[in-house]
Amino acid sequence: MQQIPLFPLNMALYPGVTLPLRIFEQRYLHLVSESLKSDSGFGVVLIRSGGEVGHASVWPLGVYVRIVDWSQGEGGLLNVQVVGRRRFRITGTERADDGLLLGEVEWLPNDAPKPIPVDCDGLMVVLDELKERAEMLSLKFDNVDSADALSWQLAQLLPLEDKARVELLAVEDPLVRLASIAENLDRWTRE
Repeated sequence: MQQIPLFPLNMALYPGVTLPLRIFEQRYLHLVSESLKSDSGFGVVLIRSGGEVGHASVWPLGVYVRIVDWSQGEGGLLNVQVVGRRRFRITGTERADDGLLLGEVEWLPNDAPKPIPVDCDGLMVVLDELKERAEMLSLKFDNVDSADALSWQLAQLLPLEDKARVELLAVEDPLVRLASIAENLDRWTRE
């Protein structure tokens, strides 16, 4: 078990995906500063209730991120790019004096990369279409060179309910994740 700072968002993040963040709250400015100084990261978690500003309750799974780029914006705004690295399960939370949410976490295993199954050509086409439509999100993706990368990128871009996003994050085997995505794809794209 390890305690890490948590950054609640209204958007899920998956391993291998780079996400831009705009930081303005003092607690998160301090979090980014400490992460840069110590060359460490923090957890990004999906909000279950509440908002990004103020206090929020979060789903029990998240992704540990590292800062890959940052720049100073206007009016004290900090622009940060983070990339998802490792999944974790939250076993407990507490609030720091400044309101920052801290999570006691256990790390979920990272399996060896598995090749993309030959019957996933259709999912690759869907992913390419989703990426074309999602250019305005400013997300960046690793190359799709494994079943893991394919499943995480599809999970990031498909129009899923929060519960489905968290359920996919919990699945350890990328082939099982891909099968679940393929099985539910028609329903998810209709909703």
